[in-house]
Amino acid sequence: MVAVGALAATLAVICHETVGHGLGCIGAGGHITLLTSIWFRCSKTVPIADVGGPIGNLVGGTVAAALLTHTGPRPTGRLLLLLFGALNLFWFMGQLTFESLTNRHDDWYWILQSQPAIWRPVGAVMGIGGYMLAIRWFSAVARKRGGPQSHTIRLAYAAAAASAVLSGLMWQPEAVRSAFEGFLTLGVAPLGLLRIARTASRDIAHDVSPGSVPRSWIWISISAVLFGIFLFIQARGLGPLATSTLSP
Repeated sequence: MVAVGALAATLAVICHETVGHGLGCIGAGGHITLLTSIWFRCSKTVPIADVGGPIGNLVGGTVAAALLTHTGPRPTGRLLLLLFGALNLFWFMGQLTFESLTNRHDDWYWILQSQPAIWRPVGAVMGIGGYMLAIRWFSAVARKRGGPQSHTIRLAYAAAAASAVLSGLMWQPEAVRSAFEGFLTLGVAPLGLLRIARTASRDIAHDVSPGSVPRSWIWISISAVLFGIFLFIQARGLGPLATSTLSP
């Protein structure tokens, strides 16, 4: 469960930072100047480079939801898809809501600034509504026979949040700030997972129940290797600004 949680969080970060922001920046003709587990900077200030991160989350979360709907993965795969999908969609919806309400200078800033003022409350409503829909949908998945159990989801969620903090600490120029941002992003923003866990199957009396996740050294090894590679390559910082502190 811990391995799956760390893997889901790492893949969500890759969707947002590496693929989303990265492709947006390169597609606009820029180059990556900073890439960590929670920070991204592009040589060109263009909206597509900023909003590319949320788009990466939306695509990743939607694909995971579709796979949960149209395939019948085993318990470990089901837990990974549920957690990965929820982390991505809660990140997307939570960030849209927060930035619409606060006008924070981040991924949605340039899009919201270029539109009439009405788009900020519209964005907040869309973010909150989408968040609630994601909770309802993943809760329905968790309630199905063979779905992840409540304690399984909670433990994997805790591991995902802890992995985000650890990844943030790896970038030495802003270790504490990065760890805190990682906790907000993958610890606080996906609090909807606790609601999902509450509605999941509570039949935990038998380890062989349909929703139980068996210990698998293959899954543990794969997750450990991928997380280790991520920690010592991307989380430590890539790009010419990797040794510099962030501007206020």
